[in-house]
Amino acid sequence: ECSGQIDRFGLIFRAMELTHDDCQALSSHLTPISLEELLEDNLTRWQTHAARRNLTLDIASPELLPAIAIRDPHLLDQVLTGLIEYLSYSLPTGSHIHLDVALAGPQLKLQLKTQSNETDPLAESPMLKAVGQLLMFQPETGGLSLSLPATKHLFQALGGKLTVRKHHQSEVLTIFLPLGTESDAY
Repeated sequence: ECSGQIDRFGLIFRAMELTHDDCQALSSHLTPISLEELLEDNLTRWQTHAARRNLTLDIASPELLPAIAIRDPHLLDQVLTGLIEYLSYSLPTGSHIHLDVALAGPQLKLQLKTQSNETDPLAESPMLKAVGQLLMFQPETGGLSLSLPATKHLFQALGGKLTVRKHHQSEVLTIFLPLGTESDAY
């Protein structure tokens, strides 16, 4: 939990830098990375984080994943982890997060779909409170996460895009990331 908190604060400081520097702190050069390795390296950690809050997380992806090309691979790892944490703090106990990975033309689509616990109609979503423009605070747990507008800005700085759709008992966060060139495929 302590190392997670340190990573969270590192992401918050990076978000503040990029917000004030208007994305000029990142290279304009796109770096190809293996999405398969990124998911393998993080999935167990994300599932453990969700399980600590009595949530489940699963993934559906094609067997062969192409390379993606982004401006800062380490920042992508941090932002994706931050999104999982944001969803974990905002969902009631017993809820489910599903990550669907698919090709969408010249981009890769990562779609995080949440499903609230339908078996307990009295289960309330934890309350998140805004702390400035960048942060959300969950008073019951003391958890901090980036706000969705700040997260959208980070994805834009990376060369991608984040969209958010809210439904009655679910939320769908869709991330589009540029594909690497054919010679970069893993």
